[in-house]
Amino acid sequence: MSLTMTPPAPPLTIPGWVNRVIIWLLRSPLHPLMSRTTMVLTVTGQQSKRRYTIPVRYLQEGNTLITTTYRPRLWWRNLRGGAPVSLFLAGNELAGRADVSTNSEEVEQGLRAILLQMPRDASIYHVRLDRHGQPDTANLKQVAQVTVLITIHV
Repeated sequence: MSLTMTPPAPPLTIPGWVNRVIIWLLRSPLHPLMSRTTMVLTVTGQQSKRRYTIPVRYLQEGNTLITTTYRPRLWWRNLRGGAPVSLFLAGNELAGRADVSTNSEEVEQGLRAILLQMPRDASIYHVRLDRHGQPDTANLKQVAQVTVLITIHV
């Protein structure tokens, strides 16, 4: 009998209209309702020059922000090798430089940091937490295989 690991379910996909409402809220005077953990990120396509503006959950460590996205989503590929990005963070328009990592160990480390600060996000990633709030290591490794880590320096 062989045990196979089933891939984790993809993170929740939020409908476009919900993203538009979140972006509006984050750019409004009401932003304190969400801006401690959510920001607006704008990425420009390397070839198409199309601008992708999306709300993302983030963790801030000094002048560095980390966030993640699901690998099958396409916008993050514009950050390979480093790229300028625009942020709307806590009511302020900022410029930053973003890079992306698909290295599973780095992604796992980033996910762990995010989940320790925002344990409610575990359900978004389909990561189980133990009774002490620690992410299940095997489960986290699975999720890291289908997730990318984005690091932004502002």
